Amino acid sequence: MSPDLADILAEHWEGYAQRHRPRLAAAHYRAVRRVLGCRTPALGGRLYRCDGCAKPHFAYHSCNHRSCPRCGSAGQAEWTARQEAKLLPVPYFMVTFTLPAELRQACLAHPKELYHLILKQSAAALRDVIATKTKGGVGGFTAVLHTWGRQLQHHPHVHFIVPALAWHPGKKQNLRPGKDGFLVHYRPLAQRFRTLLREGLQADHPDIYQALPPAAKAVFLPKKTWNVQLKHVGKGNTALRYLARYVKRSAIGPKRIIGYDKQGNIRIHWTCSGSGKPGILTLSPDEFIRRWLIHVLPKGFARVRHYGFMSAAAVATRKAIRLHLGADPDPQPDLPEPQPHTCPCCGGNLTFLREIAPIHLLRGPPGKAPTQAA
Repeated sequence: MSPDLADILAEHWEGYAQRHRPRLAAAHYRAVRRVLGCRTPALGGRLYRCDGCAKPHFAYHSCNHRSCPRCGSAGQAEWTARQEAKLLPVPYFMVTFTLPAELRQACLAHPKELYHLILKQSAAALRDVIATKTKGGVGGFTAVLHTWGRQLQHHPHVHFIVPALAWHPGKKQNLRPGKDGFLVHYRPLAQRFRTLLREGLQADHPDIYQALPPAAKAVFLPKKTWNVQLKHVGKGNTALRYLARYVKRSAIGPKRIIGYDKQGNIRIHWTCSGSGKPGILTLSPDEFIRRWLIHVLPKGFARVRHYGFMSAAAVATRKAIRLHLGADPDPQPDLPEPQPHTCPCCGGNLTFLREIAPIHLLRGPPGKAPTQAA
């Protein structure tokens, strides 16, 4: 049986933490504790009894940490259903803003500040370009921050799901794509993003901007072209399901880990972005843990954000837009039904009896075995 992330952390985390303590943050320790405790006595659980065979059954609690590969499937399905219910009957585009490689090291040093700024300024750039093209129209879009590449390397970028529509309260003006699926040109979008990010750094985080190396500051020069991609994605359903994999899940899925090789390195599956051919990546345990920790976001950081008429405060505007387009003004999401608890022995229903308290291991004096506390 292949090891999972918890198995690798249980074997290698203590040594890794001792060797790399200066570069670890509180969010890293919190993520490791949650992953190691997921579905174990450390988080407690629930006791059930089968109505058919009367056998007791115990279920451990999940950690529900967004960096845990065991958790998030239920939340992913629910998020997808709620977002699909908000889709408008217009063409959709996926717009991707990628941060230049020269600025990525600064993101590792200041993740909370710079990730927030990337989301904020990329949304502002998209808003400004759409408003300019539609002469004051208001766009609406959903942003998802994605920090990893196919080999778990640090590759921060923001995906936007953008309906081809700009709402003007007076004119009800629509922004429609051309025959070739064209929304807006990428060059003014990239230039606007570059300008807004530089201005945001200088205004909100001048100390971070001043500490940037010359090569990082040079990416803000006019001759530097930033990477912004626009892709027509039809009605938006497929793109939403693609992004849902990054909303509630970890950077490394449980099925990607193959196991150890003869040298003790970890082998994982990956897919080449150019050819689409599968490959096998070999990493040392330290490098594997380092790459996973890169994508542990600060506590409370929202990687999914909604802007314009897709924001939480624009419910009335969205209803007006749907009425204007002839769609249901108040669509209800088709939420997945919860799976019933059944007995694995006879298939009978399980009746909840009581909660089981977490079990914490307490450190004892040197030379004595640790005790347990319920």
